[in-house]
Amino acid sequence: MRSDLNALEFADLRAFFVVAETGSFTRAAHRLEAAKSIVSRRVARLEQALSVALLQRTSSGALLTEEGQVYYELARAAMGQLDSAAESVGGALQDVSGRIRVTIPIYFGVNYLASLFAEFMEMHPSVELDINISDDKVDVVREGFDIAVRTGHLGDSALIGRLLCHSRRTLVASPAYLERSSRIERPEDLCNHRILHYSSLYPQELWRYHAGDEIVPLRVTPQLRSNSATTLMAAVTAGQGLTVLPSYVTHTAVAGGQAVEVLPEVNWGVSPITLLTPPGRNSVRRVRTLLDFLVLRFNSRTV
Repeated sequence: MRSDLNALEFADLRAFFVVAETGSFTRAAHRLEAAKSIVSRRVARLEQALSVALLQRTSSGALLTEEGQVYYELARAAMGQLDSAAESVGGALQDVSGRIRVTIPIYFGVNYLASLFAEFMEMHPSVELDINISDDKVDVVREGFDIAVRTGHLGDSALIGRLLCHSRRTLVASPAYLERSSRIERPEDLCNHRILHYSSLYPQELWRYHAGDEIVPLRVTPQLRSNSATTLMAAVTAGQGLTVLPSYVTHTAVAGGQAVEVLPEVNWGVSPITLLTPPGRNSVRRVRTLLDFLVLRFNSRTV
């Protein structure tokens, strides 16, 4: 191995990985809490040691070169192990510390996670939590998140998942809507009603319910489509139609009389709620500690 590779610092490797993940030297500098010039110098030192350009600087940020993509993919797992090892050696006898960036859906975050985050901070006062609350499916790696909480069945992904809990799916409408609309005695009657469609739960306009051991598809024609549970519940309580949403979203409105569960005897299935982490981040001590804490608190129950 060349002496210049031997001289590389862990900080140089980390700077490259954070720039690659965020797509920006500015965002990387913010995440690393370092000056942009320092981050740039560290990446340049790594490129000089490897004798290859890893990043292409652009007016809007930074893109991986072909060689940079190969290096990033091959070294990503090792970087996570180094990160974990450095944290373990440096803080094995200390409290968990450092920043953890988490993105969570609005309803679930507010109703179930906010108090747990406060409890976690009480247990680990040196931890800095950076919580993003949004129903948008952000790019976890590019935006530099350590943990993402996602509802529903997941597609193919390089992210690593741990099941947190399940949520029963419910069909709901407002009392006012039901009073002025035709009766609903079975799922097929919904074809004559105004449908509010949660695209994050059903990517296609196809709802499903269980009839014994059979899963029955139900084609819907929505008046409103949205990836935001908040938007859909606002439409429900305003009397604009019916929707299927996880029970953690509908619970408060149903309990307060603003919404009614329709066809409660029908099984619309359950939505898994999963903790997702980029490869390597789940082995970082502070991230792993928060993951373990949340999994223990929920214990795979249905909410």
